[in-house]
Amino acid sequence: MRKSIYSPLFGLAVAAFVACAVPAGPPAIGTADTNQGRGHPALSPGTLKALSCPSGTSYVAPSEISIVAESVPLSERANISLFPGVRFAQGWALTSPNKNFGGLSGIELHADGGFLAVSDMGAFVWIDRDGGELTGTGRIAYMRGQDNELLKGKTEGDSEGLALKNGAAYVSFERRHRIEAFDLSTCGAAARATLVADLPSEIEGTEIRENSGAEALSFGKSLRAGYEQLIDGKSPIVELVPIGNAVTLVEPINTDFDSPLVGMTNRIALGDQSMAGSVVYSLRRNYNPVFGNRLAVEAEYQDAGGSSRRGLFTLSRPMNVDNFEGITVETLPDGVHRLWIVSDDNFSDRQRTLLFAFDLVGEAH
Repeated sequence: MRKSIYSPLFGLAVAAFVACAVPAGPPAIGTADTNQGRGHPALSPGTLKALSCPSGTSYVAPSEISIVAESVPLSERANISLFPGVRFAQGWALTSPNKNFGGLSGIELHADGGFLAVSDMGAFVWIDRDGGELTGTGRIAYMRGQDNELLKGKTEGDSEGLALKNGAAYVSFERRHRIEAFDLSTCGAAARATLVADLPSEIEGTEIRENSGAEALSFGKSLRAGYEQLIDGKSPIVELVPIGNAVTLVEPINTDFDSPLVGMTNRIALGDQSMAGSVVYSLRRNYNPVFGNRLAVEAEYQDAGGSSRRGLFTLSRPMNVDNFEGITVETLPDGVHRLWIVSDDNFSDRQRTLLFAFDLVGEAH
């Protein structure tokens, strides 16, 4: 059942889905608010490039950095195992002499074969690979606002979610809840933010905390953003579609986990595309001082018969877990889906930037 709750400007529809374990973001869902939900209607790739890289803007290369990768096991205990069909492929703890490296919250596979990540200090971080192996090199560039000035502090630069499409990086932000796009492929570090949409700051009377906004982004037929904050034990997801002019609330979707959503992959096809099957992988996280970080990965499948969700595996102590927030998926040559997750070290000496890979084989695929 759907009910219309908000009319944003410029004809950009934002549908809010209350799906267990994912929070919601900026304008109010439930009341009209003409000052929020603004954005560009369906930004074509050409329009986005023109706004993010205005005529005359030269390409600026990101700053090169070195990245040290130290191999890390899933656990120091030999008897630790994952769910059937899930295989721990490899893991590293990443460090860099560059003090700006860290705080990685979202991650995507880049067209050059490496990774692109966002730091919650308002920076893009490239992690290089060659033949699937980390090279020990990377790059970093701080994000620029629509005014071509660097984003200032956490209020402007608390970047969390990341999704790539058509050479552009779509980034979700907390505190000032919004999604902006950057045409990195055309002008690199000189790319300016292009506002895609402000996100709801209130959902059914519940105000979204400034540090519990849209942590997850996913491209499919539309762009979805999932929030960290739980509302009545459920997780709102907002969907941006280039038609209509209302925010709608959809009935909750059952899920195996009830933890806050912190990451989503883009929707990818399964097998023969003529079957129209696809999947989105999600990462959820809970933390308390006693048990530490507890992570869960689930899959949402969709085909002609509808959609379904199921849990794939969980991570917790005594495994080597940390503040994992970003997730992306790589399809290997043999068709196996490899899930990559990255942790946000919060620039703390007590935490690590971990990059783990898990292969889904057999029943888990």
